Amino acid sequence: MPDLSPFATQGRFIFGQGKRWLADLTDDHLALEPIAGTKTAGWLVGHLSVTGDFGRRICGLQSICPKEWRALFNPGTFPSLDRAVYPPMEELRATATAVYKDFFAAGPEASAEVLAMPNPYTPALGAFPTSGDFAAYLMTGHLGHHFGQLGSWHAAAGLRNLAQRLAD
Repeated sequence: MPDLSPFATQGRFIFGQGKRWLADLTDDHLALEPIAGTKTAGWLVGHLSVTGDFGRRICGLQSICPKEWRALFNPGTFPSLDRAVYPPMEELRATATAVYKDFFAAGPEASAEVLAMPNPYTPALGAFPTSGDFAAYLMTGHLGHHFGQLGSWHAAAGLRNLAQRLAD
């Protein structure tokens, strides 16, 4: 069972790098699909919020995200091209930031008993057998994957100056 502290440190770094992809998003981007079949910015930020919140919940913490968001953003859902379906982008950004700030701070304080419980997300049970294993993944790999998608979304939407190299 993992000690979540090193994963929280990695997650803070990943979020610090990825928050640049959140900063310039507006309500105009909520349902924008810059390339057919890609995710919308609203879905990506909402998905990061609810999955980070799920990680918090499996660490024994109370939910931050409204329950209604799960039907919009949980794994297996699909982005909507209807802007009215989404909460305002400002709310999505603020919630994602609050979720991960708390996840990285409080997740490592979860008890050994809580982290040893079986992973409740059964599709990933084979790879991540315990809640602690899955929380570590949500803090790092999952977060990085979707921030990568959001970076590509920026380029496809024309919001990223491809001539300007971004500092890592």
